[in-house]
Amino acid sequence: EMLDAVDEYTKLMEAQGLPPAAMGWGCNSGIGFIGEMGSTERHSYDILGDMVSTAARLEARCKAYGVLCIVGAETYNRTKDDFFYLMLDNLQPKGKTVADFIYTALRTRGVDYSKDKVQHELMHALYKQKKFDEAAAMCKKLIGNFGGQMDKYYKMWIERCDFMAQQDLGDNWNGEFIAHEK
Repeated sequence: EMLDAVDEYTKLMEAQGLPPAAMGWGCNSGIGFIGEMGSTERHSYDILGDMVSTAARLEARCKAYGVLCIVGAETYNRTKDDFFYLMLDNLQPKGKTVADFIYTALRTRGVDYSKDKVQHELMHALYKQKKFDEAAAMCKKLIGNFGGQMDKYYKMWIERCDFMAQQDLGDNWNGEFIAHEK
């Protein structure tokens, strides 16, 4: 519903001659603290915790990945049967010491994307095997699939494959990507 709302808002903005809406959101699950915080003179209702800062870091990566939403592994595990997800990366966000898988949710609108998803997963398997040229070639074939919702991602991933092909990766590299910016 949020993805559809962004589309409708973008159409409204463009009809008024304004630039399209640019937004993204990060979604993460975990333990946090919620409630009234502060003193009697200055207070607010807030939510705090590591899962909140991780969600903020995921949201900040939406533009880089070319997607509207990035979902953390715990949220994915809790809702994987409720939405159509694609794995994006094994990402270690800036300021974190551990990488975890991140996902995006796509609109299917009744279309069966299962064959496209198999190709997407094969592309990631090639990437993890350090077959970056083959993974990039697979990305080129995937552009236009998923109703075009992942095209920016695949263009970014082609650049990622080119970059990773130039790196000296050890034998113990497991596909993790360390973000150096929020």
